[in-house]
Amino acid sequence: MLEAAGIRATSQRLLVLDVLAAHRLPVSAQRVHAELHDRGENIGLTTVYRALSSMTEAGLLHVFIHAGEAVYRLCGTAGHHHLVCRVCGLVAERQEENVVDGFRAEEVYGVCAACESGQRSARATDPIDT
Repeated sequence: MLEAAGIRATSQRLLVLDVLAAHRLPVSAQRVHAELHDRGENIGLTTVYRALSSMTEAGLLHVFIHAGEAVYRLCGTAGHHHLVCRVCGLVAERQEENVVDGFRAEEVYGVCAACESGQRSARATDPIDT
């Protein structure tokens, strides 16, 4: 996946990618770092930020702002836009026409069904912040 995006597959990038692939919700760089540290990996926070930055620039990740913090999510490669819950941070990819009246949708913010009903599911309570 990394090489297909034009970036070198270093061991650090693979570790970061592995953490991101395990989460449905976007996660912060601090959370990625903490999870890697908990696994016994010796990787610095700066290295995590660099890996996230290079993967974002290559189009493998999308960055969102949730509760004032940058959070990252592994995305599909097909053209799409995002539906983002303002409450829990859940992101859904939508692959239908994303141009309306000359505007290209990138992110559309709203409230997911679980948060709207007050019954947040397990996936919605997965903490985004560190």
